[in-house]
Amino acid sequence: MIKINNLYKSFDGRPVLKGVDLEIRKGETLVIIGRSGCGKSVLLKNIIGIIQPEQGEVMVAGQNVSQLSGRELMRLRMKFGMLFQGAALFDSLDVYENVGFGLIEHSGLPKEKIRDRVKWALENVDLTEIEDRKPAELSGGMKKRVGLARAICHNPEVILYDEPTTGLDPIMADMINELIVRLSRQLQVTSVVVTHDMTSAYKVGTRIAMLYEGKIIADGTPDEIKNSDNQIVRQFITGAAHGPITANRNHEPADPEQPGEMEGRGKR
Repeated sequence: MIKINNLYKSFDGRPVLKGVDLEIRKGETLVIIGRSGCGKSVLLKNIIGIIQPEQGEVMVAGQNVSQLSGRELMRLRMKFGMLFQGAALFDSLDVYENVGFGLIEHSGLPKEKIRDRVKWALENVDLTEIEDRKPAELSGGMKKRVGLARAICHNPEVILYDEPTTGLDPIMADMINELIVRLSRQLQVTSVVVTHDMTSAYKVGTRIAMLYEGKIIADGTPDEIKNSDNQIVRQFITGAAHGPITANRNHEPADPEQPGEMEGRGKR
């Protein structure tokens, strides 16, 4: 479904991705783990063409993302749904307008069909009768679920999740994890989940890859990662303060592309 070859990306002369190679297979849920600021979000944004690589390529269904025209890239992006970190809802729009935003702007569907799709999407994330509420009236968990409803509303082939459990209490985080598993199964989508939450990674992933110092250093099933003899992987998954990662803690690149509120908070 997606193939990433020798991908490089820097910001202000600081290398973030240093030759990433990764395949994402159709129908799987791939979890990408790694320290905060290691470039996980940057990798997601390269996949959908928000960021362009300096070297290498991202192939989606046989198309090189960086070589697409604006119109072609827009068509490709309609294959994707994305749950941004923090949900990234438009503050000035109600839930209906947020969830249906892509369809309202790009589909040409009549209002009734869009309203039916929005209702379907909200029901699939266990929310009903909240279409008229504004984001300020929602809890953190509800915002995440509204963001997820928006991600699935246009029936994508791939869903990208950027830190889906960040900022949630353990119970709500587990509810989000269960939603990811259920939607992957029911909608038959390919899912890519970026996280440093190992509880989430083990629960939702069919495969886990670790990004470290700009490259993928491990790739396997949850059990293979859990039992890895790679000392960097072991330190990360156990959360140990001491180990090979500690020695390099001052050299980890910051992620300059932490997503804001939908690339222009509160504006259409």
